[in-house]
Amino acid sequence: MPYAVINKIRMHYETAGQGAPVLLINGLSAPSVGWVLQVKALAPHFQVVTFDNRGVGETDLPSEPVYSTAQLADDAAALLHHLGISRAHVLGPSMGGTIAMELALRHPRLVRSLTLACTWAYADPRFLHTIEAWISLAYRVPVEERYRHVVYPWIFSPEFLAQKENVEQALQRALAYPHQTKPEAIERQARGILAWNGTRVERLGSIRVPALVLVGKDDILTPPAFSTFLATKLPRARRVVLPGGHGFFLEQADAFNRAVLRFLKSVRSK
Repeated sequence: MPYAVINKIRMHYETAGQGAPVLLINGLSAPSVGWVLQVKALAPHFQVVTFDNRGVGETDLPSEPVYSTAQLADDAAALLHHLGISRAHVLGPSMGGTIAMELALRHPRLVRSLTLACTWAYADPRFLHTIEAWISLAYRVPVEERYRHVVYPWIFSPEFLAQKENVEQALQRALAYPHQTKPEAIERQARGILAWNGTRVERLGSIRVPALVLVGKDDILTPPAFSTFLATKLPRARRVVLPGGHGFFLEQADAFNRAVLRFLKSVRSK
């Protein structure tokens, strides 16, 4: 497994496939291993780069109290420079989408296109309260219960949750990963989310690359209205609603991957 020293921390990353680079940036507390279905679909057509954000997976957990969105975007930029990639398509769900937007604002020459899934530029008080609750519960609830009772009700659709085997399979896959995210990492990333929220709305018009804004129709954490608002702020954005909840890129991976491939190939051909 490749590692690199990025902004004074050891970062874990992986690459697969050949072609135009696609950087996948994951969301709050999520390690890059969760991209397996997207890597499988994209790698036959593109060079796919995945990595663990600071604090999660096999990347270091530095001690600062907040991992700002700008800091996480600079980490992504430094990884691209380390890999010799001068420009990449960038895909991010949820917190990963905010990092992707920040990357486009701070390092515009590195970004060829944006795919922004279940994310936001300005979130409402319910979302902010939920993030605060996750911070608090991360220290109090065991890992298995964190997935089952804190996270899953927010990220999966009613149809997915109705099938108990879906929940059990998702849970067992998550628990099988040996590098579980520590509560400190959840808090430090989440504090960055809370600080970033709403601060870039007026600057999004400067992002001129093609953008695909995707959302699950049953997303209750970052509901479709968030994506509608976001798409109006990006000059070259197209919004698409797909089945599923906040984790629609997991529960409806085939539909999600098809939409992403169509978009990336349309950008590549221009």
